Parts: sequence; C-alpha cells; structure tokens
Amino acid sequence: MEISIKTKVKNILSRQWIAVLMGNILLFAVLAISQPAFLQVTNLVNILCQCSLFGIMAVGMTFVISTGGIDISVGMNALFTMALMWRLYNVMPVWLVFIVVLLFGSLIGAVNGMLICYFNFPEMIATLASMSILRGAGYLLLDTSQKFVQDELRIIGNSRVLGMIPTPTVIMILLCILGALIMCYTRFGRYLLAVGGSKNSAEFSGINVKKVCMGAYIICGTCAALGGIVYAGRIGSIAPNSCQGYEFTVITAVVLGGTKMSGGKSSVVGSVLGCVFLYLIENAMTMLSVSSYYQTFARAIMMLCAIALDTATTMRAEAGIVKEKRARFLAQ
Repeated sequence: MEISIKTKVKNILSRQWIAVLMGNILLFAVLAISQPAFLQVTNLVNILCQCSLFGIMAVGMTFVISTGGIDISVGMNALFTMALMWRLYNVMPVWLVFIVVLLFGSLIGAVNGMLICYFNFPEMIATLASMSILRGAGYLLLDTSQKFVQDELRIIGNSRVLGMIPTPTVIMILLCILGALIMCYTRFGRYLLAVGGSKNSAEFSGINVKKVCMGAYIICGTCAALGGIVYAGRIGSIAPNSCQGYEFTVITAVVLGGTKMSGGKSSVVGSVLGCVFLYLIENAMTMLSVSSYYQTFARAIMMLCAIALDTATTMRAEAGIVKEKRARFLAQ
C-alpha cells in the first residue's frame, strides 16, 4: 500500500501542469509580499481579464499542438474578428454580430485545416499566409486607424458575473473544463492524441486523420475569434497593431503547461495555468517599471525555455524507450 501511494504521488508530481500550478502559487505569494499594490482589487481583476484573453486562445491552440500542428494566425484572427465586429455593428443586431464573427473564426480555422490536411501545406507556411492575409484584411476594415468599440459590443469583455467575477474569466474557466473533458473522455480527444503520437499509426488504426486535424484547427479558429471579442470588450478600442505577437505568448503558455510541440501529449488545464504564469511575470515587471522592450525580451526567453523543456522531456522519454527495448533484447 505504501509503495502504491508513493507511486501515485510521484505520478502526480511528474505532471508538468502541477509544476506550473506550484510556480503560480509561489510567484503569487512573492508578489503579494513584495508588492502591496499587487493585491489591490483593480490589479487582480486586470490580471484575471488579461489571463482570460490568452487562456481562451490557449485552449484552442492546445487542440492544434496536440496533433503536432501549429497555428500562428490566432493573433490576426482576433484582430480581424474585432474589425469585422466594428463594421457589422450598424447593419445587424449585436447578438447576430457575435454569432457571425465566431462563424468567421471557425471558417478561418477550417481554411487553415484544409490547406494543411488536404493540400499538404506545411503548418507554418499555411498559417503564416493566413496571418498576413488577416492582418491586411483587418487594416482595410479599420481604415488603417484606431477605432473605438461601441458599448453594446463590450458586453462580453467588460461585464461581470454576479457583479464580481469578470465574464471573460468565467468563459475561460468553462472552456478549460470543456476542453479538458473533451481531451480526456471523448473519442475525438483520444484521436487527437493518437494523431499527434503518430499519424501513420493513427491511419492504420482506422482514424480519419484529416478530419481530426480539421476539427482541431476549427476549434482553434473559433477560440481565437472569441478572444478577439473579449479583447474588444475589455480594451474598448481596436488598433491596427492589436493582438500582434499574441500567438507566440499563447504557444509559449501551451508548451509551458505540458503540451508537447511534437504532439501526442496535452494538458488544457496546464495551458491555462501557463497563461496565468506568464502574465503574473509580466504584471510583476510592469509594477517594477520595467521597460516594455525588456518585457518582450523576457517573453522570448520564456518561449525558448518552454521549448527547451519540451525538447528535454521528449529526449528523456525516447532515451527511456530505447533503454527498455535494449534491456528486453538482452534478456532474450
């Protein structure tokens, strides 16, 4: 019984999202002690809202990366969503505007998936092209100038549930729970991980790899559009450079949370916790009056560290497999 308990504890602690959670708790405690202003309600609400924006996008990105793919168009997807919202406001009801832009986000994800799955475009090239097209479309819709969002369009990003919890945070938590349930308890989730583990093996097992990957990109595009809705509601204005570089922050958070860049292993909860961790660091640097240029540098370092950790974990796992196979061969 004692060995069993130790084994279970070891397995729990070996999960990367647990390490990220512990890092969040430690960082929160350090900031709370060293910076009294950190615990102000305004600052905490700001942290929750900003984390929610990245967290919503990270949930969708987790699905894509778990298949071994990547989508670097999510930031510009959000920009295009906001610009389209601003344009459609005067021609249709608000509720219909939200539905239409979410459908456009899904369509963008579907186009990315189609280019990658059916036309064999490399993931980076396909989504890079989408990013450039969406940036240009966003500029055109905004007339290359900053626009202020109408109050009715800010209802999702700027409201609170029960007068306390920011609505974006509630959305992020619900999406996180839904994403985790899909990954852990549905056939689609198992197929995603199987495709990420080995596309050839997945095909031989009868899995429709193209449809599974298409589904992942559609989910990612929808989450990016939802992130744009939240951003517009929270900030209240849209600039041509809005959401620029967000894709790299989201990818960093996903990898930091335990999802392998090569696919086959994912953690939706870890992705959201990774967003919280990254923004806590950014919030700390802001409170210490660190230049935004250094903050960009810090985000790049965090991304490199996350990828290095992912690579080291993969190499260690592969070395363990080779060692086990060698031991079996020698035992024969």
